[in-house]
Amino acid sequence: MTPVNLMDALAGRLQKLLTDYSADQPAGTVPISVYPGYVPVEETSKEKPSFLYVLVTATEDKGGNDLSTATVEIGFSIYDEDPVDGWRSLFNVIERVRQDLLKYRFVNMKHRLVLPVAMKIAAEQPWPQWQATMSVTYTIGQPEEEGMNFDDF
Repeated sequence: MTPVNLMDALAGRLQKLLTDYSADQPAGTVPISVYPGYVPVEETSKEKPSFLYVLVTATEDKGGNDLSTATVEIGFSIYDEDPVDGWRSLFNVIERVRQDLLKYRFVNMKHRLVLPVAMKIAAEQPWPQWQATMSVTYTIGQPEEEGMNFDDF
């Protein structure tokens, strides 16, 4: 459950961080949602609001006393109808998240950010949604190996 705990904790932190951010959509002003794991499947054809997702895409267990790590993809989909400068909304949110992750490297005092932080902007944008991903790595708990207790024999 450690990767799930990381996704839940990081999504909760980002949701608080983005409380003041919203998107003006045909339905009105809609806050940005942050989802741990996958984005819920939409069952209607209405415009998808701005959102982020936090998804562990890989884990690596290292030997010895090294901590295990989890690679996390943070996906961004920001709604902005401006065909010329709408991309600025995307960069604004990405930079806000990047700076927060670098300033406060621990999540729930259990997981620590491991540098580097990488960002990728999609070349083709599905206007009015502007999309990008950020890849980060966090330490996760690593259990200690249990061995045979020879004193029991």
